[in-house]
Amino acid sequence: MKKAILISVLFVAFNLTKSNAQVFSPQLAGLNGFYNIFYPYGYYQGQVVNGVANGTGTFYFKDGSFYYGNFYQGWWDGPGVVVSRRYGYVSGCFSRGQYMGICQNVFNPYNNNNAVQNVVTRVQDEKPNNNQYVAYDPDGYTITKVDANTEMGKTLLGSYKRK
Repeated sequence: MKKAILISVLFVAFNLTKSNAQVFSPQLAGLNGFYNIFYPYGYYQGQVVNGVANGTGTFYFKDGSFYYGNFYQGWWDGPGVVVSRRYGYVSGCFSRGQYMGICQNVFNPYNNNNAVQNVVTRVQDEKPNNNQYVAYDPDGYTITKVDANTEMGKTLLGSYKRK
């Protein structure tokens, strides 16, 4: 019984730390430019306006998965791609951190395997390698498009959606 409770607590804690919640830093308030914002569950690297993620950026999760794409007022917003090292990727448009589906009236540059492989290589090359965040070999990623409407797609997006 204790083991089941521990597993449940760990599962809940793991899911609560995986979030595409708003990306901002009070310490960077008033600053604009290219910055890193660190969190216990990952970090953001990209454009910041007044301490808030705004523009193109990458949010790295500790397990090597990441979101790459547009941010607006700290949220995943616009074309982007969520890439898991094990499961593949889901590409499309996001609004206030939520997956909205295929982009309508907006060009999505992350909609095929070659484009996503290029993103994975660039993101891993740009990622600093330190004690908390390991830069993974780009060849270790599964570059397979996952339909967001399948169980695998829902699992992939659910692992990183706002709780």
